[in-house]
Amino acid sequence: MSQRLLCLLLLTSMAHAESPGEEAFRAAADWTVQVRTAVSQPFIEDDQGSWLGAGLLVDATRGWVLTNAHVAGHSYGKISIAFKDGHAIPATRLYVDPYLDLAVLAFAPSRQVAQTRTPTLSCSEIPPVGHPVGAFGHPWGFRFTGTRGITSAVTTRLGVNMLQTDAPINEGNSGGPLISLETGQVVGINTAKVTEESVEGLSFAVPMPYACTMLDLLRAGRDPSPPATAVDFARDDNDELTMIIARSRLPAGTLDLRVGDEVLGLGAPTRDLPTVTDLMDGLRGHLDPVSLRVRRDGRELALDGRWPPAAKITERRGLWLDGAVFASAESLTAGLIVGSPALMVHHVDPGSDAETSGLMHYDLVVTADRAPVGSLDALLQRARQAQARQQPLELLLLRIGDDSSDELFVYEHRLLPVDEIGAVGP
Repeated sequence: MSQRLLCLLLLTSMAHAESPGEEAFRAAADWTVQVRTAVSQPFIEDDQGSWLGAGLLVDATRGWVLTNAHVAGHSYGKISIAFKDGHAIPATRLYVDPYLDLAVLAFAPSRQVAQTRTPTLSCSEIPPVGHPVGAFGHPWGFRFTGTRGITSAVTTRLGVNMLQTDAPINEGNSGGPLISLETGQVVGINTAKVTEESVEGLSFAVPMPYACTMLDLLRAGRDPSPPATAVDFARDDNDELTMIIARSRLPAGTLDLRVGDEVLGLGAPTRDLPTVTDLMDGLRGHLDPVSLRVRRDGRELALDGRWPPAAKITERRGLWLDGAVFASAESLTAGLIVGSPALMVHHVDPGSDAETSGLMHYDLVVTADRAPVGSLDALLQRARQAQARQQPLELLLLRIGDDSSDELFVYEHRLLPVDEIGAVGP
């Protein structure tokens, strides 16, 4: 065989060899799933209806799928997953994170699924700027589709640490993997994009190390809940979160964080924490006791105490009254209003008695039948009493003012017929 012919054969063989990117996408088609969610009685974070997203199989034996919280939903509904063969499998929400846009779904795995390979997760590091990555999912219903780009930055401007990429991420990609096209490892969970017409190539993914902390705790049978959102941090002139405390609503006797404190890191074991997301990540599974290092009045000191965990989204309760969902207001008002009402209207069904009565989502419930209501049980009692009297429930609501009002908040008096009463959730 001549040397020229040998070179031609080698070049032909190299041209047909599978590139790392092609191999990564081919493998992803086996462990990426479609996620379909339908919700009829949503809490405030969700819309009523159904939607499509993506997820990845992270534990074939247990039947666990990692996805976005906004794909799994913050409300009770129906969820199914489907591998590339297209067969729908019922799934449930095992865990929905209240801080990161992450959730774990559980399903009953078949013998075939139990033998499916799972991806390698990049749990120890976030890829540097310029690293080649690919997003895999189902953009606009185009199933098992791959797009590619590079990592652009890590930013906190969205409130949590996010891996920025110019790889196209569209509706249907959410919850799917962002894959290193060099190693084939999953480096993030595709989450969001900037949709302004003049903006291109601004997509975001949850970095994998934070998801791995959550998964490791779940596998160990421990609560992966982050700290309750009872502390606010200041932003700098670039709209990035600092580690400086702007407000603390932690209960007395828990952790003595004060306005102006700068959180430096964990005290035991010693660990520097450059961002708020790193703080939340470091405290998962270690909320009682908590040991923090802070800088106060120019000197470093240690704070010991406990930090209550965030409420579990999968255990949230609501009350359905004639087309409206009432539930806790804490997730949004977060104590911003002195004496803030405990309950809020999370959803109003179009065409319902609740809509006819003028209820709006985000309305805060001040009184029901002229008595304060500090819990769902109290509101339920008032509703049943009104139903027994065959009279409407008299509601006093606190509403955010609109452009037509000179007031930040306005009080609204509404009469709600009480024909339908039902529980939302467990």
